[in-house]
Amino acid sequence: MKKSLFAIAAVTAFAGAAQAQSSVTVYGILDVGYTGGSLTNQTPTGVGNTAQNIGRITNNNESGSRIGFRGNEDLGGGTSAQFVAEMGFQPAGNAGSQTANTVGAALWSPDIRQAYVGLTQKGAGQVRIGTQNTLYWEQGSNMTGQLAQVAGSILAPSTVGASFTPANNGSQAAATASDNGASNAQNAYTSRTNNTINLRSERMNGFLVKASYNQSNQSSNIQLGTAVGLGVNDQSGYQVAAEYVVGKINLQASYAGFTSQNANPATAPGAWGTDQQGTNAKDNQMLVTASYDFGMLKAFAGYTDRRVQATADSNNTMTRSGYEIGVRSFITPKIEGWASGGMGKFNAQGAGGNNANLTAYQVGSNYWLSKRTNLYGIVGA
Repeated sequence: MKKSLFAIAAVTAFAGAAQAQSSVTVYGILDVGYTGGSLTNQTPTGVGNTAQNIGRITNNNESGSRIGFRGNEDLGGGTSAQFVAEMGFQPAGNAGSQTANTVGAALWSPDIRQAYVGLTQKGAGQVRIGTQNTLYWEQGSNMTGQLAQVAGSILAPSTVGASFTPANNGSQAAATASDNGASNAQNAYTSRTNNTINLRSERMNGFLVKASYNQSNQSSNIQLGTAVGLGVNDQSGYQVAAEYVVGKINLQASYAGFTSQNANPATAPGAWGTDQQGTNAKDNQMLVTASYDFGMLKAFAGYTDRRVQATADSNNTMTRSGYEIGVRSFITPKIEGWASGGMGKFNAQGAGGNNANLTAYQVGSNYWLSKRTNLYGIVGA
């Protein structure tokens, strides 16, 4: 399968707008523009080949459009309370939009990106509870493309702006039984989880450590006449991460392990996605990134590995791994350019499973009209 995209757009961000209460901040991003793309999918037998071309006004190619509210209150004694309520939305509001969580929902419907409360103790760290970005997602600033949502990244693959029509194939069905145009299993990571508690330390001598745990469990014993229904619907996971920043060096690593056990054991396994818990699957994700600031340019390198395994059949697995290198630099005080390339492997074992080699590249540029407004263009394949 090959996916290529071209996007050019304008993005406006607003931040730091003080409200009546000085401890509350309104922030956000609007990202809209034009996307052109093509997709080809060829099978060994020639049956099921697809070719698609798209061109549309769309959104969220460089950054996800969002609006959020962030609050902080000093409780005294070095303790403070925080909250974040952040919603994503699609200003273009068409088939190129990032769809809502529920299949068939209106494309313009907002979705919850983050919603959590927290407590911070000076000298110790912070605890957060609620829907939050994953620790993998938080490494985005240490990647060349910084989570640009255009095809062409091994570390953060995406076709959000393109929104190609789904096309199932055997390798995906074997491990995930689904393909939503940017299959959860093909993606390298889960970007956020709900039902989550997050702990993080203060940075000391360049080190920062973080850990998260999410859980949503339910068991039932239902009897209707002579029929008895027994079911367990458990989703849980953990994440750990560490950062080391000293001078011009930035090293980060994260690991996540998610498990889902659904009431119907016959339900086909599915990987964990954005705001979407998995189905009868174990899902392990790893990311290691490094960057070095040379002054004129910043160099990046990263490695990712993901393994999804059906809980009912250990032979039904999907693995995806790869590495990526890139550079990012301000060519002039207002023009920023970046480029990345990477290689990897995809392997699905089970009925209809197969292997694939992955190659990808991205080239992008920003023209900064101000600190909050920029024009950008991205080419990726």
